[in-house]
Amino acid sequence: MGKTAQSAALILVFVAISVWTQTNKKKQILYTKPNQSVDLDAANLSTAKQECENWALAAGLETLLKRQDVSLDQSYWVIRVFGGELCVPDSPPAIEAFAKIMNNEFVLDDRRHVRLELRFSSGAPTNTDALIYGLKQQQLSLVLLRGHPYYLTGATFDEQIGRDGSRMFIIRELRLANTYAKQPAITFENGKDNVEDIQGIISVNVAAASQ
Repeated sequence: MGKTAQSAALILVFVAISVWTQTNKKKQILYTKPNQSVDLDAANLSTAKQECENWALAAGLETLLKRQDVSLDQSYWVIRVFGGELCVPDSPPAIEAFAKIMNNEFVLDDRRHVRLELRFSSGAPTNTDALIYGLKQQQLSLVLLRGHPYYLTGATFDEQIGRDGSRMFIIRELRLANTYAKQPAITFENGKDNVEDIQGIISVNVAAASQ
């Protein structure tokens, strides 16, 4: 598939989660709720201690874990992954290296046993339903954009509702907070910015582990 065709396909996937056949479209009467917004409580987002991509990712992981009651800070992850508090400017950051260390069972200071899993979904988000639901549930994730991790803190979208109750979300913009200190938040606008610049979505799952 050529680059132009890939870009077009990504845009179609990014815009709509549901696949509507021509027959269904004729049967459906869609009600549109335009310009809906959802935002996270963006307080207490950790920022990188060093302006390097490995620290930026570690800061993001620290925050994702903290919001799930796991206190393992960015220094812990950088030391575990790189053998010291090193600055590694590689872009994108070494997600696989972090996953290799993180995807294990850990015993926390309070003696809880937890199993962690770093999840990386490559490319622009295809499941816009899950993205919107996650934001509504105050679930934080990271967006890897142009090789740098940002916090996904909000979205603006159109919601289309069929008379059978089916729903389709059309993303208008994503609001992103920087993992670097003193750097402004940015907005990714659908139709204006290039969806190929979104390299993936990062999340962390925390589960209780048997002792």
